[in-house]
Amino acid sequence: MSLGRAAVVVAFAGRAASLLMHVDQAPELAGPGSDMFNTSRVAIQWSETRLGPPALESEACVAAWNFSFQSEWKEKDPIIFPEAGIGARRRMVEMDGMEYQLFLPREWGNNSLYPHPTVIYFHSHPERKWSLMNSESLPRMLARNQSQSFDNRSCWCLPEAGYDAYAETNDTSKAYDDGTPAAPTGSPMADCTFADTFNSLVIMPQGWVGSETPGWTTSHFATIKNITTAIIQKFNGDADKIIVTGTAEGGAGALEFAKTYPDLVSAAIITDAPSATSDSSLEGLPIYVTADGSMGDAASVDALVVSLKGRASGETKYTRYATAPSAADPGFSAGYGHSSDIIYRDPQLWAWAYSFKTQGGRERLGLEPLPFVPMH
Repeated sequence: MSLGRAAVVVAFAGRAASLLMHVDQAPELAGPGSDMFNTSRVAIQWSETRLGPPALESEACVAAWNFSFQSEWKEKDPIIFPEAGIGARRRMVEMDGMEYQLFLPREWGNNSLYPHPTVIYFHSHPERKWSLMNSESLPRMLARNQSQSFDNRSCWCLPEAGYDAYAETNDTSKAYDDGTPAAPTGSPMADCTFADTFNSLVIMPQGWVGSETPGWTTSHFATIKNITTAIIQKFNGDADKIIVTGTAEGGAGALEFAKTYPDLVSAAIITDAPSATSDSSLEGLPIYVTADGSMGDAASVDALVVSLKGRASGETKYTRYATAPSAADPGFSAGYGHSSDIIYRDPQLWAWAYSFKTQGGRERLGLEPLPFVPMH
């Protein structure tokens, strides 16, 4: 589907409790007479609803729950929507031959003075199936109902009481301070209202599926840039705050996207990605890296961090966990830590990412500059 056609259309709507909004509050994404323009309601999916009020972290982490060994890999993928939904994570109609999911903030608004930061999430090889991608990491946190086939709790609480991390160091020859014991980070074990309060647009493109050869390519990146341009234009995204992120192959893909479009990305968040590499095109880019000691190839991530710290410019942060949560989905190996499952719910991460911006992002995307300066 070409970018000239409405591959995404914001849902029309109603009250705050619904996931729809009034036509006069929405950007005009399809002209009068269009079937999409006159749509008043669309179906909702389970991830968009929550039964009752949200739990507190203290409640979610002591609640009894039913565990199943049914992996989300065996579950059906979410349905495709013709329209985006306010406060919802939805699988959208493909654009330029690429499928993607889109999250619109619950407090979404089309006031151009207050554009929304835009996050691009690159999936890993295991996450090449939508249902599994949505069972972990950032995509799961973007559901108002965080339950899964293997976990019936509407609020996802990580096991254990907390996860310790090593202190950062100013020594550019070291990735982290290995001379002092790891200490608690204070990151929440559960965030039951993450999808209600997260104020960014999130684009989750699908690079490959099934037995297809894994890996993000320059062709993928060109399409993702086009999708990002369309989403920013239609949904009041901030072209000066484009944050790329991903886990494993997705983390490597996020960095490669930043290398391909170095003037477009404002910050990068790279989790558990031993195959990610640094080069001179990342000069000046703020990059946040995470890993944990249970990774057999954590030393590769440490080496990446040392390389990034050796740049002439560009902030490098590293949260090196001593241990991290095991994968939530029972289809994954239990011994491999997923630092992404803890770092994405940590508010300090997003405060860090939002503190950076580029200049001239709209022009670089081929969009008309705004006649005023947005309030960041």
